[in-house]
Formats: sequence, structure tokens, C-alpha cells
Amino acid sequence: MSAANVEESSMGMLQRTDLTAADCLQEGEMVRNKNPVMENREPCYTACPSGWIGFGSKCFYFSEDMGNWTFSLSSCIASSSHLALFDSLEELNFLKRYKGASDHWIGLHRASTQHPWIWTDHTEYNNLVLTRGGGECGFLSDNGISSGRSYTHRKWICSKFASSCKSRVGSVPKPV
Repeated sequence: MSAANVEESSMGMLQRTDLTAADCLQEGEMVRNKNPVMENREPCYTACPSGWIGFGSKCFYFSEDMGNWTFSLSSCIASSSHLALFDSLEELNFLKRYKGASDHWIGLHRASTQHPWIWTDHTEYNNLVLTRGGGECGFLSDNGISSGRSYTHRKWICSKFASSCKSRVGSVPKPV
């Protein structure tokens, strides 16, 4: 079939339809009315500051610098966050995958080996994963959670809840 014949056939098919523009609009309205929840809803993606990584409803910052536990904590506080807190195995596994080969300070600490582990937001750690070692400050290693002395220099991870939502197309943040 030549190009001219294809075009003529196509035009013929278009002319054979009996739907008008009004019919199409009406049909479109019915589709929208069948699913009103989807109207005006855009997908929501975690909106994190530049240099931070979103996972779930949180943003995480993985430092390239090194510091002791106290310096690391101060650094996170300066960015309105905590040393990393995690609430689930999924978050912990994300942190372990993303951190690379280096050990990173997280927000676990205790007064002594006789005291329970607590997070930097003052909540008690639920021992989701056992913490290895006899130190007073927690860090994330390839083996999971370990503990060490606060004066040791390591990289660190900060965490905070995402404060807004943005769509993939438009980057205008929307309150959650």
C-alpha cells in the first residue's frame, strides 16, 4: 500500500467515527467521576535538602568528613537533625547499603555498659539489632551496629523527618 493510500485509509477511519467532541468530553467526565480520589492527586516524593538522601519519610546525610561522636552530634544538630535514628530493619538495611565501606557514627549512646542504649532524641533503643562491643557510642559497621569510644574519629550519618512533599514534575514543595 502506498503512502497516499495509507493516509486515505486513515482519514476514512477518522471520518467513520460518530463521536463528537461533546461525547468525548462527557465520556471523560464519567471516567473522572468514577475515580474522584485520583483527581488532583500527584505522587508525593520525600523532599530532602541538597546533599541528603530520602528513604521513607526521612532524610539522611552521609558525611564525608570524620569526627568524634560529640563533634558528629553537634554537626547534625547544626543542620536541625540528629545522629541517625532508625525505626525498622528496612531503614537499617538502607543505611548499611548506602554508607559504603566506612564506619559511621549513629545516634545510639549509653552512660556505661550497665545502662540501656538510648537515641539522641532521648528514646530508649528497642534492641532491634544487638549492639556489639563495650563502648558508650554506637556506630554502623559492615557487621551491623557496634560500639566504640566517643573520641574515635569516624564519618557520621544524620537523620531528620522530611518536612515537605514535592511532585516529580514540579519541584514546588507542598506541606505534608
